[in-house]
Amino acid sequence: MRDQIDCRVGSGEHLRFALFKEGRPLSPMGGNYLYVKEAEDGAIHVIYAGQADNLALHAQSRWAEAQAGFGAQALYTRLNITAVVRRREHVELLEALEPPMNADEPRPPARARGASGEDGAAQGGF
Repeated sequence: MRDQIDCRVGSGEHLRFALFKEGRPLSPMGGNYLYVKEAEDGAIHVIYAGQADNLALHAQSRWAEAQAGFGAQALYTRLNITAVVRRREHVELLEALEPPMNADEPRPPARARGASGEDGAAQGGF
């Protein structure tokens, strides 16, 4: 797995995530996190996107489910202590990457995503 991945969201911004390495503690700071799996061709697939006030307490909350049901291989984190920014980035990640474990998570109304009404999903990626 790569040490870092950059996720492009609909606004064009790239959000950088760092690989969580076994044996190292997760930060008690707030942030966003991703459960990912790497395909044979090297493509990264986001299985789940989450956010937490405390990554150490919450970033692994659905890890067993992601591994067993979706083959998740790695956890990536992005420190982001500002709750408002963290929530905005979370919504942008959901729209751009459409992680399967987030399929039932509510999204904001179209007008909250931008004046054009586009959700940016087609523009998302790595």
